[in-house]
Amino acid sequence: MSVNINKHIADILQLYEFSMAIGKTLDFQKNCDNFLKLLLARKNLSGCCVISKEGDDFTRSYAYPEGLVDDSMIEHSGFLTDCFKDDTIKTGMFEDDKKEMVSSCRTQGSWLFFNLQNDKGLMLMNHKGTPFNQVEINQLTPIMEKFSISLKACESFMRRDNLLKRLTKQNKELREYTQVISHDLKSPLRNIVTLIAWTKEDGENLQDDVMQNLESIEDNIEKMDNLIKGLHAYSTIDKFEENDKEIEVAPFLDGIIESLEVPENIEIMVDSNISTLSIHPTLFQNLFQHLISNAVNSIDEENKKGKISINIKGEETQLKCSVQDNGKGIPEKYQERVFELFESIDSKKECVGIGLPIIKKIIDYYDGDLLLESEEGKGTTFSFSLKKE
Repeated sequence: MSVNINKHIADILQLYEFSMAIGKTLDFQKNCDNFLKLLLARKNLSGCCVISKEGDDFTRSYAYPEGLVDDSMIEHSGFLTDCFKDDTIKTGMFEDDKKEMVSSCRTQGSWLFFNLQNDKGLMLMNHKGTPFNQVEINQLTPIMEKFSISLKACESFMRRDNLLKRLTKQNKELREYTQVISHDLKSPLRNIVTLIAWTKEDGENLQDDVMQNLESIEDNIEKMDNLIKGLHAYSTIDKFEENDKEIEVAPFLDGIIESLEVPENIEIMVDSNISTLSIHPTLFQNLFQHLISNAVNSIDEENKKGKISINIKGEETQLKCSVQDNGKGIPEKYQERVFELFESIDSKKECVGIGLPIIKKIIDYYDGDLLLESEEGKGTTFSFSLKKE
């Protein structure tokens, strides 16, 4: 009786060892190495092979030892099709008269095939002539189910990893392309501006309509220049390599407001309960630069007393902000579209339909929420939150 108990304990410990060997890594090759080499050693088997099925074709995903199982096995579609036919565990003996098995599995011993699901199967080989018995099959079955799940996880991770690598490469190429395009487009624009300036200087007697056309060209060039700058800013929002920095909120906002050359008829008020903030300076600048600029542009009456209120409230897990103006407002039918690229309800050369998409992309970058409230003739309020790290 004691011998049987010891054997059961040994079997349990062996099963535990097998289980611990599965899923230690998400690398397919390493996963197979960890588990299958241990399995062959503990069960005194000769070799194994993981076979993948794609339609009527078969490929070898893994084999150990390499020289024991060669690629000619995948040519025996009849044999392997039968193995993959259902979930039943298949077992048998190698026979001399089965020529299709000679080149791949030699002509001795027994084989055992587990359908691992996900169009994969595992063949174990014992070249010592001993057939696999039901006790061994029952012992290995739950371990093979776990191994199958682990391989599926490996493949999912590999697909995700490959996708991330491709996306990283594409993003890098897109960034480089955007920079090149921005540079290449700006150069001819500068040349055109220079030529127009020379033409206006040399042509003192130009007719009024010609002069108006030249000025119209200048306005469109400036609009195109703003468009190029905006596209470059939009494409690089989430590509910054530097970390967040501590900034002083009031001086930082004062610098943004000063750079915008706000008309004298517009008053900007800032209310903040925080003096410093840890955030990416360029993103924070882009965010409020476009929000304030958008508010300024909405107040288009020179004699109107414009008011812009900026509110910044720091909380434990997020930053809550709003920018409110008493401008002309946004018609309800446009309120959902204004965050799409190139959607602009204003014909000014400064308004090229990129500012609000940049705002939304920055807020999304910080996993924040954005709310637009507006009424024609009464003004607009952009309220948003940014999650803190």
